[in-house]
Amino acid sequence: MLYRIRTYLQFLWNSKNEHGVHSPFVFQLVTQCFYDKIKLNPYFPNLETKTKKGNFLNRLFHYFQFQDGIYISENKKTPPSKVDFIFIDIASLIKNNIELDQIIALTNNETCIIFENPHFSKISDRQWKMMVSNANVNVTIDVYLFGFVFIRNQQVKEHFVIRV
Repeated sequence: MLYRIRTYLQFLWNSKNEHGVHSPFVFQLVTQCFYDKIKLNPYFPNLETKTKKGNFLNRLFHYFQFQDGIYISENKKTPPSKVDFIFIDIASLIKNNIELDQIIALTNNETCIIFENPHFSKISDRQWKMMVSNANVNVTIDVYLFGFVFIRNQQVKEHFVIRV
């Protein structure tokens, strides 16, 4: 518990809003998706939109118009095909010994990798930092409850810490 408090305080200290973002891609994502508080119908039928996290994910799915995606959890392994988004519970990533390179192999230039609770524990925080420092990753966004990873070949490597 003390670890999460410390990481949250570090997050608040380092985080910016849309005015601290100099990437057009990330600025547009932050202003038109993260900070847009409009209520939308659930993008997927089983997506829970009553919680803050669920509503946030629903806005993200509407913004990107995702079609194919996977949820890597304790009982599911990674499929061999390319997908639009990958939702990862970091605890299951560690438990199933899934390598980050296996996940990156499933991506294309427009894939969004969503890490749930990247600062939940020291181990999950270490996995998140490994993903941020990965040479194949160009854009990472930390919003504390989620970590977003984009492999955008047309963009230079940048890491953003955004308050939502």
